[in-house]
Amino acid sequence: MRKLKIFYSILLFVGLVSSCQKDIKIAPLPYESQLSIECILYPGKVPQLYLSNSVPFFDPSSSPSQLFVKGAIVTITGSSIDNLVADSVFDNFRCRWVPFYKGSIPAVIGQTYTLSVTYQGKTYSSSTTINQPKATISSTDFVHSFHDVYGDHEGVIMNFNDIAGSENFYRFQMNRTVDSTVYGASNLGLVHSTCIGSGQFSYSEFGRSIYFDTGLDGQNMQFVIEPALKHKQGDVTYLFLQSLDKSSAEFYDNIDKQKLAQLNPFVEPVYLKTKIEGCIGVFGSAVISDSVLFIYPE
Repeated sequence: MRKLKIFYSILLFVGLVSSCQKDIKIAPLPYESQLSIECILYPGKVPQLYLSNSVPFFDPSSSPSQLFVKGAIVTITGSSIDNLVADSVFDNFRCRWVPFYKGSIPAVIGQTYTLSVTYQGKTYSSSTTINQPKATISSTDFVHSFHDVYGDHEGVIMNFNDIAGSENFYRFQMNRTVDSTVYGASNLGLVHSTCIGSGQFSYSEFGRSIYFDTGLDGQNMQFVIEPALKHKQGDVTYLFLQSLDKSSAEFYDNIDKQKLAQLNPFVEPVYLKTKIEGCIGVFGSAVISDSVLFIYPE
């Protein structure tokens, strides 16, 4: 009799739970797409501008080719006018094409440049001056384990002396040659090349975090960075230190904080602040240090 009562109690509980379950269809809110512009000028390199449309969170469009905006008129004016044209490069790591607008005139340090993007009757503009001081990496190292808000990581250590007398903003860059056996680390998870076969290709990664020299003018500074790709002992890479303009530094720092706010429920929400009026984006510049050879010790 006792077992029978328990059985009926379970049936009653299941019945109550199932009766409370209800599928609710949520109608998506109206969404107005915005133009997204991203362009960083580097001395000695021709401009590359990434132009796309923003989409709702659950939109299936996600690849660069699906989001790319065609038919825009893009110019960058310095001492002469550079008319950018649609171009693309194949991403051997993710096995997909990445379209962009490409110029033909290399940027020059010391010049001021003005961007103009005209699309569907609207024009978006911004300016940048390439006048950041060039930093120098003094030494590098490797740490097997370090902790931050994202967890436990292996890290590349970069030491340098902050350039005194100016407000400076830095980010990490690593160039290396990889093949299909190299997998992504951290948020890239199990991503790796599935289209290169036994070949190799060049891969450049840029640090997500921006480092400010506020309160550290002229002092020694140190970054500890988890690279985007996995490695093995003896892998050869080249490290660089980018000196960004203030506008670009604030934009990318805001993106980093926005990601942190999404992952940590105790962090105040962050709203992305554009640097180009009327759209989402940034037009800026960066001066890159000389490269330093780095070989993974383990």
